[in-house]
Amino acid sequence: MVKLPKLPGQKEAPKLWPPTFPETKIPTPFGSVSLPEHKLGLPKPPPLDEKSRGAMLHAVAIDASMVPAMIPVVGDVLSDVIEDLHFAELRKKLSPGEYDEFIKQDKIAPAVIAMMRALTKGD
Repeated sequence: MVKLPKLPGQKEAPKLWPPTFPETKIPTPFGSVSLPEHKLGLPKPPPLDEKSRGAMLHAVAIDASMVPAMIPVVGDVLSDVIEDLHFAELRKKLSPGEYDEFIKQDKIAPAVIAMMRALTKGD
């Protein structure tokens, strides 16, 4: 099994399963900062109804819209247009609460993970 390296300030190396960030102490000029151990949970899959499938397809397309951004000169504009069109479709498909949760989660995770979290938030 692969062992992850122990980073400075950590008592032990991170664990691969279950995914865990160990307790860490970080020295700063203003004193040391202690971070508690944090276990990462796996995202729950959303229900497989028509609305969720359509929303997940749009989330996949939002993530895939990053690929055209690699085209020189026009790629960035093309990517933004594709992404905006899928966001507009998601606004129509999702309830206001689900859409707000998706936007909040999309700031910290890829669109597919954000959509899974938004659709399973009430569970």
